[in-house]
Amino acid sequence: MTLIPNSPGAPVQCEPPAVPEHMVVLLLEGGQRVLVKLEEAIASDDPRLKAHFTKKMLAILDELRRRLNHDQGGDLVDNLDRLYDWWHREILLARSNGDVERLKRVHAQMGDMRQAWEYVLFQGEGMSESPEL
Repeated sequence: MTLIPNSPGAPVQCEPPAVPEHMVVLLLEGGQRVLVKLEEAIASDDPRLKAHFTKKMLAILDELRRRLNHDQGGDLVDNLDRLYDWWHREILLARSNGDVERLKRVHAQMGDMRQAWEYVLFQGEGMSESPEL
């Protein structure tokens, strides 16, 4: 049985269809949360936790990079690619040197980027709260 949208018995769609940019917002928000956990792991000097949260953070950066459209993006995509690469290096340096200031810079930049995307996508209405670092 096939339901026709807006017909009786069809599921009601409460939200607009997801767009790829929504996933970028979620990845940035998730990245900020992982950075908080990585800072805690660095403070506790637990090598297993540091490795775990570093791996999660690098996976988020890899996913952000994978979503870049190099065919249509031009300078913006090139700049984002360089930024993600810089974040990658900063996270590794923060972990190896115990330098949480590097994490704080990445966290702040991720928050700024997330808020900019939210502004564009949701006409200025932020959809999430930034975790504190």
